Amino acid sequence: MNYPIPTHLKSIFRVNERDTDSSNLSGSIVCDCGCVFFSILHNENRQYNDKLIYSEQDGLKVVAICNNCHKKHLLFDEATQGYNGLVCGDFKTAPDDSLTDLICHKCGSTVFSITMDIEIEDKEQFIEECVNEYPDRFSPDDYINSFDWITINVCCQKCSKRIEWISLELS
Repeated sequence: MNYPIPTHLKSIFRVNERDTDSSNLSGSIVCDCGCVFFSILHNENRQYNDKLIYSEQDGLKVVAICNNCHKKHLLFDEATQGYNGLVCGDFKTAPDDSLTDLICHKCGSTVFSITMDIEIEDKEQFIEECVNEYPDRFSPDDYINSFDWITINVCCQKCSKRIEWISLELS
């Protein structure tokens, strides 16, 4: 089946067909080299400055670095992905030098496997709300990058602790 995988994840997202349906995508992250373990850089604990408007604030950014070949993979950038990022432009992209390592709270390891769940935007609704209103800005295929919710789950390679790390509504 041809699943609506967000463009930036096409080469690394492996669909779990058992848990995927027409409105929810579920799968794991696998590097182009085949490795399933990553260090993760993020700004999950970013601080908001109430003197800045939203478009001046850094959005959540998550980057996975392959444990084998060290290739960087953008998993999520709140400034450009999801409905709010793609359509509304609520945040700016966080600079990579502001990101920190994710550390397992149980054992201190920094190597994880990653699964993700993505609530898919309704294509017809996206066309009606965005493409028809702003045809110079959006195409019908952009709906795959305007997802409504993202959940990122991690499992520590060392101690096997699994957590739902990020669950974020994006519309």
